[in-house]
Amino acid sequence: MNEIKLDTKELDRIAKQLNVKREAVGRRMAFQIEKRAKELAPFDTHALQNSIYVVTQKQDGYSKASSAAKNANPSVTTTQHPTPTGNVIANVGPSVDYAEYQEFGTSKMAAQPYLTPAVEEITQKYNSGDEWKELVE
Repeated sequence: MNEIKLDTKELDRIAKQLNVKREAVGRRMAFQIEKRAKELAPFDTHALQNSIYVVTQKQDGYSKASSAAKNANPSVTTTQHPTPTGNVIANVGPSVDYAEYQEFGTSKMAAQPYLTPAVEEITQKYNSGDEWKELVE
């Protein structure tokens, strides 16, 4: 499955300057991206939408997401995201096997992006400074 990676150098610099923990900011962003991606995801059976989840070093939403996806579509296959290591704070995304085709399209089907726009929207809120206000208040 394709990955979307965020460069967090600027995030790290701002977090340090504001005395906010990098992990707290990363987790917050991850769950905001999850929520927005679920809102934007195309749906037929809701399996894709239900399969979007976050995994951190301390929390893994795979079981719940996989179960919800399979309840929506019993024939769907799901794959678990790896647990983050090193500087990676969280992995966010769908677990259903066809998610990549929805996001990027195929030769027979137009793309219906949901994860990329969610990432862009949430990171823009941090880049503009809007989300930092809530973290330091």
